[in-house]
Amino acid sequence: MRTLLLISLTAGSLCTAAAQSGAPPDKPQMLRGDKAFDAYERAIAPYVAKARASYPAAKKRFLAGLPPGYRFTVFIHMYQSADKSHKEAWEDLYVIVDKIEGGKIYGRVNNKPLRLTKYHLGDRVSFPESRVLNWVVLRADGSEEANDLVNFLDHWKPPR
Repeated sequence: MRTLLLISLTAGSLCTAAAQSGAPPDKPQMLRGDKAFDAYERAIAPYVAKARASYPAAKKRFLAGLPPGYRFTVFIHMYQSADKSHKEAWEDLYVIVDKIEGGKIYGRVNNKPLRLTKYHLGDRVSFPESRVLNWVVLRADGSEEANDLVNFLDHWKPPR
């Protein structure tokens, strides 16, 4: 049986300016079992496809340089393998992108993991660009560009 902690977040709530502007609170949801996981994957598929299709243009803008105070973030499944002290798990997290090079994204975890014990807010991480599920440009005023997937998840009700 698969267990997933689905972090349904608004990217704006991860940005200080947005938090000060009254962005909606995070809405974590726990999914248990293969049926719920499969329903989640089916529900997000069109939003992931849209984000992946528009990602190359967003990446190009990031590489050209965003205006001061803007941040480029991506939303991915972050995995933790099992060892003596940790259970195998995964969780959806935001990562602030610092660099994209050679097909990899280098950045920092931008929300506090609730299930993953090996990752913490601000940890440096790297992963293949192919893992991007969603991308967001956080503007200096706290507003956001894109983020269709997470906007959908803010209102999606997992099956019971």
